[in-house]
Amino acid sequence: MKKQKPPAREPVQLHIDPTPAETTPEYTLEDIMNEFGGWTKREPEPAAASPEPEPPKPEKPEETPTLETSETPEAAPQEAEAVRPAEPAPKEDKQPDLSAQTMRFAPVTAEPPKPEQPTIWTYKGEPAPEAPDVRTRLSKDELRERQRQKKLERQRQKQEKRRARRREQPERTFSSPEEAYSFYCKPDSLRLRLLLCCLLTLASAVLLVLAAGVFTAPTTHLSLFSALMLIFMILQAILCLDVLAEGFFAAIRLKFDLNSLLLLVVLVCAADAVFALLGGRIPFCTVVSVELTVGLWSRLLLKSAKYRTMKAVCSMPTPTGAVRKGSAWHGTDCIFRVPGDRAAFTAQLEMPDAAKRCARICTPVAALLTLALSVLAALRSEHNFLWAWSAMLLAAFPSGLFLSFARTFQRQSARLYRYGAALSGWSGARVLSGECAVTITDQDLFPAGSVTLNGMKIYSDRSVSQIIGFASAVVQTAGSGLVPLFDEMMHSQNGRHYRVDTFRRYEGGGLGAEIQGDVILMGSIGFMKLMKVRMPEGTRLKQAVYLSVNGDLAAVFALNYAPAAGIRSGLNAAVHASGLLPLLATRDFMITPQFLKLRYKIASERVEFPTVEERAQLSEPNAGLGGTQGALLARDSFEGFLAAVSGARAMRGAAIGSIAIAVMGGAMGMLVLTFLTFLGATLSASCWNLFLYTLLWLAPGILITSLSSRR
Repeated sequence: MKKQKPPAREPVQLHIDPTPAETTPEYTLEDIMNEFGGWTKREPEPAAASPEPEPPKPEKPEETPTLETSETPEAAPQEAEAVRPAEPAPKEDKQPDLSAQTMRFAPVTAEPPKPEQPTIWTYKGEPAPEAPDVRTRLSKDELRERQRQKKLERQRQKQEKRRARRREQPERTFSSPEEAYSFYCKPDSLRLRLLLCCLLTLASAVLLVLAAGVFTAPTTHLSLFSALMLIFMILQAILCLDVLAEGFFAAIRLKFDLNSLLLLVVLVCAADAVFALLGGRIPFCTVVSVELTVGLWSRLLLKSAKYRTMKAVCSMPTPTGAVRKGSAWHGTDCIFRVPGDRAAFTAQLEMPDAAKRCARICTPVAALLTLALSVLAALRSEHNFLWAWSAMLLAAFPSGLFLSFARTFQRQSARLYRYGAALSGWSGARVLSGECAVTITDQDLFPAGSVTLNGMKIYSDRSVSQIIGFASAVVQTAGSGLVPLFDEMMHSQNGRHYRVDTFRRYEGGGLGAEIQGDVILMGSIGFMKLMKVRMPEGTRLKQAVYLSVNGDLAAVFALNYAPAAGIRSGLNAAVHASGLLPLLATRDFMITPQFLKLRYKIASERVEFPTVEERAQLSEPNAGLGGTQGALLARDSFEGFLAAVSGARAMRGAAIGSIAIAVMGGAMGMLVLTFLTFLGATLSASCWNLFLYTLLWLAPGILITSLSSRR
C-alpha cells in the first residue's frame, strides 16, 4: 500500500460508505494497527476464504484518504462490532469497513517500534489497568507516618502550652528598675523586729535551760516558765506577722512555701502549749521561737541583697550583660559580654529561688506525712495527738531552707557591688553555672595602656611613616588588641593611612595583607621564619612584632606586655573553677597559652586555644547575641566579669549544698521522732533535745554560705 504524506495542519477524516457484509472484506483490529504502526506486526491467523471485496468509493476521489492526526483526541468511540476472521488482506490501496463508524487513533510518531517492549493499545475512553505497585504501599505508609507526626506535634504543642501556664512567674512585677530600687530602699522595721526576736529567743532559751534543769536542778516554777515561753512565742509571731501572712496567702493559692509550714507549726505548737501548761509539761515554744527568728532573718537578708543589687543596676546607664549562649563553640555553651537589658534583669530577680521551689514540695509532704504518723502514734499509744504532731513538725522542719539561698545571695551581692556587677538572683546563678566556657579577649588580658613600645628598628629603605602606616592598617583590619598602641604611633610619627586591599589570618601566628600592590606580613619571629622571610643575622627578639614587605624584613617593634594583678587573680579563679573552661578568643597573634603562662603564671594546659578563624568569630561584638542574660556589669572590665561568673557558680553550689543538708536534717528528724513516739519515749522527744537538734542542723548551712562569699 502506497502511503502519501498528508498535508500539514489539515487532517482529513475517513468516510466509509456502508456496504453489505458479503461484498466487504473483513479486517481484524491487529491488521489495522499493523497497517498504521500501532503495534508490532504479528502473523495473521488462518481464516476462511472470502470473496474479494470491491474497494469503496470515496466522496472526493481527488483527495487521498488519511487518518486524522489531530492533537486533541475526542471522546472514546463505542466498542467496535465483532467481525468474523478473514484472510489477511494484501497490501493494496483498499479501505477497510468499520461498520459506518469513525475511529480516531493516537498520532503516529516517527519513533521506530521497540520489539522487546511492545506497547499495549487500549481505547481512549477506557483507563489502562494498573498493577499493584510497591510505591503505592510506601506512599500509604508515608501518609500514616505524616499523620502520626502531625498528631505528635499537636500533643507537643499542648504540652508546651501546659508548661507555659505552669511556668514560674515573677513574685513581683515592676515597671522599671528604678521602681524596684525604690521599693527595696524604703525604710522599714525589719532590723528592729529582728533584734527584738533575737532577744525574745535568747530569753526563751534561758527559761528552757532553767525549766529543764540542764545545768541545775529542775525548777519548781515550771508552770511560770512555760507560760513565759508561750508569751514570748506569741510576741514573736506578732513581730513576724508579715512572714506568717505570706505563708497563709501562699497556702490559699496552693503554692505552699516554707512560711506556710511555719504558720502551721506556730498554730499546732500554740495549741499544744495550752495542754502542756495544764499537764505540767514544758512546751515546744523555744524551738518555735528559733524558727520564727530564722524566718524573719531570711526576709531581711533577701531584701538587703535585692536592695544592693538594684542599687548597682540603677547606677549603670549603659550596662554590659554577661550572657550564656548555647552550643556557641563545638557544642559547648559560652559566656559572652553583650549590651545589657535592665528590664529583663529586674524580672529575673523576682523569680522564685531554689529554696522556695524545694519548699513547695517539702511543705505539703511534711505536713501530711507528720499528720498521718501522729494519728497512728496517738491510736497506738496513749500520747496526746497535739504533742506528737508538734514534735514531728519541729523535727521535720527544714530550718536551713530559710538561709540556704538568702544568706549566700546577700553575701555575694555585697561582694559583686565592689566590682560594679550585679547578679540576677537564682536565675542568674543558674545561667552562669554548669559546664560552659568563658571567652577571653585581647582587651581582657591586656587592657589599653598595658602594652607599651620599648623600641623600634627600621630595616627598609621606605619611610618611617609608610612602615607605621602599613602596620597600623593591618592591625586595624585584624581588630587586634594592638590597635591603641599603633594609633598612638601613628599620631606621634605622622604615619600615613592606607587601605587594605586583601587580608588573611595565619595559624602560624601572623597576619597577611596586600596594600597598593605590596605584600605585607606581620607577626612573630616564628611566623617570619615559617614564611621564609629573609631575616638579618642576629635577629632573636621574641617579644616583638615583625613586619615584612614583599618578603624582606622592614621593621621590628619591641613590645612590653604588663600583667595586671586583678586579672591574674581572675584568671587563676577561672582556670581552677570546676566545669569552667577559659576560651581564648584573642586576635593578637602574640597572645598564646604559653605566653599567658609566662606573663600570668597560670596553668596553660587548662586554657583552650581555638583556631585563628574561630577566635575571630568568638571575639565578634555580636557573637553573644541571642544568649540568656545572667548578670550586669557597670563597666566592661574583665575583673568584674569573672567576679560575676565565679560568684554565680559559688552561690549556686552553696545554695544546693545547704538545701540538701536542710532537707536531710528534716527527713532524719521525722524518722527519729516517729520511732520515739511509737516507743513512747517522751523524755527523749523533749523541748531541749529538739532545740539542740534544730541548732545542730542550722550550723552547716550557715558555714557553707559563709565560705561561698570568699570565692
